[in-house]
Amino acid sequence: MQSLAFFNNKGGVGKTTLACNMASYFAREHDLNVLVVDCDPQCNASQLLLAEEMWEDLYANRRDSSNKTLLKALRHIRAGDSQVDTDLPLYKSERFGCDVLAGHPGLSILEDRFSSSWGELLQGTPGGARRTLWAGTLASSVRYDLVIFDLGPSLGALNRSVLLGSEFFMTPMSADLFSLYALDNIGTWIKSWVRDYERSAKTIREEHDDDFVEGGLPETLPVASGYLGYTVQQYVTKNTGGQLRAVNAYDRYRRQIPERAQVLAEYQAPSVVDLNIGLVPNMFSMVPLAQAQHAPISDLTPADGVRGAQVSQHKRYVARLREIGQRLAENLGIGG
Repeated sequence: MQSLAFFNNKGGVGKTTLACNMASYFAREHDLNVLVVDCDPQCNASQLLLAEEMWEDLYANRRDSSNKTLLKALRHIRAGDSQVDTDLPLYKSERFGCDVLAGHPGLSILEDRFSSSWGELLQGTPGGARRTLWAGTLASSVRYDLVIFDLGPSLGALNRSVLLGSEFFMTPMSADLFSLYALDNIGTWIKSWVRDYERSAKTIREEHDDDFVEGGLPETLPVASGYLGYTVQQYVTKNTGGQLRAVNAYDRYRRQIPERAQVLAEYQAPSVVDLNIGLVPNMFSMVPLAQAQHAPISDLTPADGVRGAQVSQHKRYVARLREIGQRLAENLGIGG
């Protein structure tokens, strides 16, 4: 089993679209059993992956929805315990070919719980460490080849807990100034989190040896050597005299990304071939069409509304996404 978090604390970078389409790629092209865990309180991945009648049933009754979503897995943690409920309510995404553990808008109320758990970990408390690493416990409890965590745009306590519990992470980006700042932020915080965890883990080993062993708390975090790289979202180009030309600012920022990404290179996974995973095409109307059909880009057909000039565009988009999937698979160490 491998677990992979799609993360950027900057929003609007196409993270959820990429995460869901890569889930479909690995399920279909590599015949993997894939689970997508929607950790974003906005629940965009759940809405994309599941048909309308499914997610309407999930969220129609607020009282029942907590038992049909990720909140069920976290119900003991919500109550102050450290156990993860591994009897998970999973749903099949027929068009994407993967399973889904749906998100919930109430996930945001767990920020304080995970923040206090982190403080307890730093004080050498085993329970705080277990709560902090809940995502790793969840991923190891399910029978899937690949668990994909889709995170919201935040460096808050919830996302920290998912990142620290994941084996790998990648950073979808846009070529803009704020994405460059995001790389710096992520690098700074990952370094701090890993350092503080390892120091606290040592304290827990020394003072609570039995708890440490039985709780399955690692001495070091897998994510400390789990960075797989970045993708860059293509900017909309301008048409001049029938020729598409790149916007100067976009090119300027895109050229800076490889150097700025070096702040995360020290956490690079050993299997990484190239941190630059690829350029995600701006797929214009294809994205809302895929959202309306709850389907991956690669699975869209004329019956879904792909017509006229969109047919050739669709082929180009599918080819580009497959290239990204192949590079991501290489960086994960997954064979063809």
